[in-house]
Amino acid sequence: MTLERSLTELSDEDKPFETTGLLQLSGLTSDELIEFKTAWPELSPQRKCAVLTRLGELCEDNLELDFSAVFRSCLTDGDDSVREQATKGLWECDDRVIIRPLIKLLSGDPSPAVRAAAATSLGRFAAMAQEGKLLARDADRVQDALLAAIESDEDMEVGQRAIEVVAYFRSNGVEQIISDAYTSGDPSLKRSAIYAMGRTSDIRWLPTVLADMDDEDSAVRFEAANACGQLGDESTVPHIINLIKDEDVQVQVSAVQALGTTGGGLAKRALLMCVEQEDEPVAEAARAALENLEFGDDPKGLRFQA
Repeated sequence: MTLERSLTELSDEDKPFETTGLLQLSGLTSDELIEFKTAWPELSPQRKCAVLTRLGELCEDNLELDFSAVFRSCLTDGDDSVREQATKGLWECDDRVIIRPLIKLLSGDPSPAVRAAAATSLGRFAAMAQEGKLLARDADRVQDALLAAIESDEDMEVGQRAIEVVAYFRSNGVEQIISDAYTSGDPSLKRSAIYAMGRTSDIRWLPTVLADMDDEDSAVRFEAANACGQLGDESTVPHIINLIKDEDVQVQVSAVQALGTTGGGLAKRALLMCVEQEDEPVAEAARAALENLEFGDDPKGLRFQA
């Protein structure tokens, strides 16, 4: 299918669009992007959102697909929901040219949902900064924008997402932000703080995270398990295993995923037992976690070579 035909099908809103047609939107050249931008305004906001949502799903299923040009072109769309979906679609993009547009959205978009999505998508660059893979001036821009949002944005979700992302920047100021959110008395902020603790990769947060594994709020236990997985300390494995028996299935799945990222012999044995469980979400998560462990042990597949 050609790009022209794909765009023609998208414009016919009486018919559902085909995934094969959407694949033509991957890796657009400059000329193809112009062709896309000419046809795109003719679609309704509802159609645009549906397309962008599906493109995001396709990216998660196939890392070789690249719809970043499409997402970037939609960041200035007049519809809030379209801008939100476009911003969300860039959460894995590591091209520094989108840093400035994302910061602009975070600091000035009229839609709180768009600002929150922008904070989340800046997380990719915050992670790169933590790994030393981002220019210092870009890292400073990202951190300053997130700190400004935490300080001045009145929308709760925007603040939460910014806290979760700024955690990548390990500094006394960021630690205080996480601590203040944790002790704020607001359940949502507390959950974001626990999530942020995991992202710091700082095991000094471990006592706090481990204590929250017994919290009466299942959402807190969920985040505690997730944070343990991100911190990656094998000493937490016995505590994580206890959550596999949690009354909440989502907490169980979070615990299984945490075992997959933490690793170690005990974690692997626990995951093998989870594969045999009748609860399919847990068994499926265990299978994926085991694959993650196997890949971590042998990333190049050398053990299978003759």
